[in-house]
Amino acid sequence: MAWTASGIYASALGAESLTGVAAATHGWSQGNNKFFMTGVGDTPSYSGGLATSIYSATNEASGTNWAAGGIAVSALAAGPASITPIFGITGSGPTVLNYTAGNVSVATTTIAIPAYGGYFYSVVSTYKMIGIYFGGTGYTTVAGTFAITWSGGVIAAITVSTAA
Repeated sequence: MAWTASGIYASALGAESLTGVAAATHGWSQGNNKFFMTGVGDTPSYSGGLATSIYSATNEASGTNWAAGGIAVSALAAGPASITPIFGITGSGPTVLNYTAGNVSVATTTIAIPAYGGYFYSVVSTYKMIGIYFGGTGYTTVAGTFAITWSGGVIAAITVSTAA
């Protein structure tokens, strides 16, 4: 089964969200994260254990100015500049866990393999944190800008309610 949905990896929730602070080697707010893209054949497994969330170059979509292994979060915005990832917790019940960042904009890319989705992952732990599904369309560029615009700057959010 190929890309069908975006999601947050269970391993990321355990490492960061449930503790309320960024984990030292795996956290969303850390500067050691990258974003890489994959083709239609990739199969995200968000609920699997840590072994299913490890970065792999299998099915990776890369090319000119978009290296294998992805691009550092610090260079994903126009300029290149950081997209400034922020992990936030709001509310007292229900609580909302927010993963936010600026928009992706990487100039002068040539990506020949259609990208159907991408992942944010830690280069230290190699664990994927968030998978982004591009909606069933594969995107390529030829000496163009690869851009992703997040709705309201929110990449992912989880509403957590307490059991009665």
